[in-house]
Amino acid sequence: MSKLKTLIKFIIYYFINLIISPSKEIKPKSLLLIRLDAIGDYIMFRNFIEILKKSEKYQEYKITLFGNSAWESLSKELDSEYIDEFIWLDRNKFYKDIVYRYQKLKKITSQGYEVVLSPVYSREFFYGDTIVNLVSAKEKIGSSGDLSNIRRWQKRISDKYYTKLIFAKDELMFEFSRNKEFFENLLHVRLDIKKPHIDLKPKKLLFELPQKYAILFIGASASYRKWNIEGFVNIGKYLKEKFGYEIVLCGAASDSEDALKFKTLFMGDYVDLVGKTSLVELLHVIYNGNLMIANETSAPHAAVALEMTNIFVIYNGNHYGRFTPYPKEVSENYHVIYHPEIEKDLDDYKKLSNSYGFGSKLDINEISVESVKNKIDKVLG
Repeated sequence: MSKLKTLIKFIIYYFINLIISPSKEIKPKSLLLIRLDAIGDYIMFRNFIEILKKSEKYQEYKITLFGNSAWESLSKELDSEYIDEFIWLDRNKFYKDIVYRYQKLKKITSQGYEVVLSPVYSREFFYGDTIVNLVSAKEKIGSSGDLSNIRRWQKRISDKYYTKLIFAKDELMFEFSRNKEFFENLLHVRLDIKKPHIDLKPKKLLFELPQKYAILFIGASASYRKWNIEGFVNIGKYLKEKFGYEIVLCGAASDSEDALKFKTLFMGDYVDLVGKTSLVELLHVIYNGNLMIANETSAPHAAVALEMTNIFVIYNGNHYGRFTPYPKEVSENYHVIYHPEIEKDLDDYKKLSNSYGFGSKLDINEISVESVKNKIDKVLG
């Protein structure tokens, strides 16, 4: 059934593409940078925007970023110094709404560029690759990529959309290192950057934060990556009673039901910021915090980039080695509580990466409260 749906989608989108008339006018010294993946991916990637802009090869180019609207406010706050124009895409509407898809493709193809650059390793046929195909450009550069988000027959077609595919090693690699590999091969230089980092501009928050607090980040992009609320309640009480941390609860508006459940069960004082902060405000909450307990999602990546001291991540093994765990040379503050099936094979990276590098069906709720407490005790002494 999924193959039939993909074929139908391919046919519908093919006819939409046919009625798009891209501008043939190439704007001199212009570069379109395409990055449409999630917030965590953006955090792992964004430091290379500055490197691109300051490179000898592209320093005179005007850069247009075509990005995912999910991280629009972050990028405008953090990257405006290096981006000349922003264009944003709502991925959900682009996928489901034919009119929106047509309008967005019409807008992005209304100008031609000297260079179109799509650095994403796990390319997507109906998103980034489609845009690369339609936009007029002298050069279209992408990654040789993998098959995580694209079918083999689709990749065979879309490889031809590019004038140049940058070599990427055919092995599991930590995502920040993968981005570094792409830009080193693109620019033909060795880059002296070891980890993601975020430099925040001063901002006055409209809410009070405790002096010493632990963040419980209860959200994640998919339900199978979310640990149970009862577990977070238990750990929140433990951090408060044993270590004296005040608790700040964080998450997206979509986590509001879980936040209500937390309120019912916690039976104590805490600060509830679920759905009440912008992404930029959330960065400041993380920056001022002392400790984080989170699912494997964008928040811990932001915490690493902001150099938070203690980050604890509850993890079912999904995409093992690509986003989690952090290599020690990137961060020693990122502590993972693994599913017991992974824990027993922790010394066998190859086995784990082969088993879970492209996904995991392990139940995150089989990770016990005791194992989280044990990890906290071990790190905090």
